[in-house]
Amino acid sequence: MKVYERSLWKKVFGAKPPKKKVDSLKDIQAIIEFLEHAQDDPKALLEDLHKLEELEKERKVASKKLVPVNLEAQEEILDSIIQRYEFFQNDVDINGLRVKQIAGEFLKHASHEKMKSIVKEKKKDPRWKFQW
Repeated sequence: MKVYERSLWKKVFGAKPPKKKVDSLKDIQAIIEFLEHAQDDPKALLEDLHKLEELEKERKVASKKLVPVNLEAQEEILDSIIQRYEFFQNDVDINGLRVKQIAGEFLKHASHEKMKSIVKEKKKDPRWKFQW
């Protein structure tokens, strides 16, 4: 066993974990699939939000005996909204990370191909700094 492969030296100097390769084509396909199905989520959320809006309007004019029933109905709809919105937001966040990885790979490939003007221009652009 070589000296630098021993666990003591790895602990002292820190072994670098291998970088995970980005498969841009797979990521692009996943984003396309998400966007094709993403249209259904906002429609379902919109329907539930309209139901919730109607129940809230009814609650404001309802008698004291009907308010608890109304609130129970609102609870069910809010549970559905929260769950759907959470799933939707997670999917959007994951695909946002994929877009960032794809853009990073693009910059790496452009840099390897000596397209320094494009890389320099994109690195100045705040959107390409991926702070969103």
